[in-house]
Formats: sequence, C-alpha cells, structure tokens
Amino acid sequence: MSPTKISVVTPSYNQAQFLEQTVQSVLSQDYPHVEYTVMDGGSTDGSLDILRQYSDQITYWKSEQDEGQSDAIAQGFDRSTGEIMGWLNSDDLLLPGALTAVASFFRDNPGVEAVSGGAYSIDAEGNPLQRHFGNYTLGVAATYGRLRYYHMDGVFQPSTFWRRAAYDAVGGLDPALKFILDRDLFLRLAQRQPFGRLPQMLACFRIHEDCKSSCLQHVREEESQVFRQRYGVNRYGALVRILLFYRYRLPSLIRKAWLGALLNSRYIKLERVP
Repeated sequence: MSPTKISVVTPSYNQAQFLEQTVQSVLSQDYPHVEYTVMDGGSTDGSLDILRQYSDQITYWKSEQDEGQSDAIAQGFDRSTGEIMGWLNSDDLLLPGALTAVASFFRDNPGVEAVSGGAYSIDAEGNPLQRHFGNYTLGVAATYGRLRYYHMDGVFQPSTFWRRAAYDAVGGLDPALKFILDRDLFLRLAQRQPFGRLPQMLACFRIHEDCKSSCLQHVREEESQVFRQRYGVNRYGALVRILLFYRYRLPSLIRKAWLGALLNSRYIKLERVP
C-alpha cells in the first residue's frame, strides 16, 4: 500500500509578518508525504521574498490576483493530488507531529471521511490566549445538526482534515463565501457522515487586530443569514431555534469544563510558539 499523501494549501495576501512561521510549521513536519501549496494573492509586503526563500521545499506556489480566500484555496486544492486535504491560513500554524497524527488517524479509521483535532488560539506574538471558553479544543465529533444550529464552536479550521473523495462529492468550497467558507464546507461534509475526533493538539489559530475574525464581523453576519436561509434554519420559529441551539450548547459547556479542568491540572500544556 502506498503511503497516504496529505495536501496542505495556504492562501496568503500581505501576511509577511506571519507567513514565514506558517510555512516553516508545514515544512518542519516529520511526516514525509506532504504536498504543500501556497496561493498568494499578489502581495506587496515582502511575502514573495519569503516564498522564494523556501521555493525549493514548497511543492507549488504562485503570486497573482485572485477572487479572495475561497478562490485561492479552491485553486490550490484543484491542482493538488493528496488523498487527505486541509488548509492553513497564512497566520496560523501546525504543531510538531500534526500531520503524522492525521495520517495515522485516517489509516486506522478507513471509514471516517473528516476529522476535527485539537487546537488553541494564540496572539500576534505566539502566546496562548487566556484560558477561557472558546480559545482551545481537543476536537469535536461534529454532526450535521451541530454545525447547522451551533456554528463552529470547538471545531477549529486549521486542525480539521478530510478525504479528497468526500470533498469532491460535496462540491468543494463555495467561492462566493468570504467568512464562513469553512463552516459551509464542514456542514456539507458532516451531512455525509459525522466527523471523527482526534484529541491531540494539532494547530494554532492566531487572533490579531488585522485578522478576518477581528475586522470582518459584518461579513460574517451577512453570510450567516445566507447560511441560515440555505440550510433551512430560518424556517423554524425563534423558540425552536433557541431549543435547537441549546441542544448542542449544554453538552459543549460540559466538554469545555472538562477540558478546562485538564488544562488547569497541567495534563495539557499550551505552549507559546517561538
């Protein structure tokens, strides 16, 4: 049996401050069967110098204007060939050993099509954010209903991977979405079957003043309205929507309390990323 190839795509635009660290986090993985693609949208801030520096190690990269993040990622996936897929934004990081753990999970669970792993949030300097609900996860066995009514809570995009066959079957990314492209894709994947869970820290999600999560909240709300209409959430009354939300909220709070206890007991240590 040939080894499983993992395709990782990084979309980037004017993120030179973080890009090299992101690239290094992929290239330094101990898993040898990695296909790494960087799709730069025509950066003018020094990103190209970084990409040229690592060009002999990156499988493919280009820098030209695109239609935004979704378009860049979709283009990268279209030219990739790995059986397992995931994307890593140019300010996020993979942790050491992440791709070995992902490959082992899919090898040991041949019937699972997507997996959510552990991750935690860091600031611009690489420090773990204060330990409160929402800043860390050990993965979630997400279902269609959970993603439909309870958003992405506990499912961190940089620590989520899936099989190419499932990605192709659901039609890939929606290029019209700018903010909730991950939730939309993951919901369609979960509609086929629930996610697996890999309770190991795989990635870091960086939050800083220029990141999408900080400065495009109006786009998020607009697209969330589209999402609710597209997947029939709005057909329920307000009370029913609240009950459906708390159907997943209460177990999530229990999970977070358990994880918080593990963190406080130092069973899990969140490292600063140098």
